[in-house]
Amino acid sequence: MGHTRLGSIPKTQKWKSVVSLIAGEKSSGGGSAVLLADDIENVAIQALDAAQNGLKAAIEDIGLQYVFYMLTQLVLSARLEDWQAQLENLGVHLQEDATVFDLTAEFQNVIDDYLLEHSRTSDVSEIAQKAAGEAIAALASVEQLSLLNSSRDELQTVIRSLSTKNGFSQLGQVFFGRFMARFLNFYLSRVTAAHLDGDRLPQVGDITKFNQALQRHCEQSARIVYEFCGQWYSKTEFQEGIDLYKSSRFMAVALKKLQAELKQQRGEV
Repeated sequence: MGHTRLGSIPKTQKWKSVVSLIAGEKSSGGGSAVLLADDIENVAIQALDAAQNGLKAAIEDIGLQYVFYMLTQLVLSARLEDWQAQLENLGVHLQEDATVFDLTAEFQNVIDDYLLEHSRTSDVSEIAQKAAGEAIAALASVEQLSLLNSSRDELQTVIRSLSTKNGFSQLGQVFFGRFMARFLNFYLSRVTAAHLDGDRLPQVGDITKFNQALQRHCEQSARIVYEFCGQWYSKTEFQEGIDLYKSSRFMAVALKKLQAELKQQRGEV
């Protein structure tokens, strides 16, 4: 299930060119630090290598596991008529005029409470929480739902659309893509800072441009898990039901797929 590569995954930019945006390969005259082309290739390789090792450890992160599990439960809850009661069971409390921001905030609160109870906060769990919130908001926006003005019923309709096989494939790809983008940035910023002796991009526009490029790159790279997410979600829910253990096992495999994709990209810097 989901083990066939999708062929050559299209990318808006190669990894090396994405790195060059934060490294400041081309100075815009605003004082950006400049790295030679060989340095950029070295930074790109080091960041990917560091992230590879980090992903191995992330597989066991209880926060990341619980965030992904909660995504499955959130979309499944929207299938049922009394969505409010189902949300309450998850610890999510929404008013009738709730917006996407309210939903993502409540989602974060549930995760925070869980991690506080288990005393297991980490950088990985924080990255996962932000990635999940961004994925929900991004797909809600695609569905033309206002981020600032909506209702609980409208939210349910949008979230229910993510509870299908194809819908969860989309959610999985965006979540893992956003997670990867933040995860790589975590390592890339440190490797780049070391090469620049702590000098960072001074222009907000440069940082925004880099973040957008990195996000596009990672979401397209996460296409590797698109079908895998939908197939697992649909089959597991139909046959056994999804629990924390099953979702954690799946996520470990999904992360290994992303690791394999990163290894392939290492040769494309």
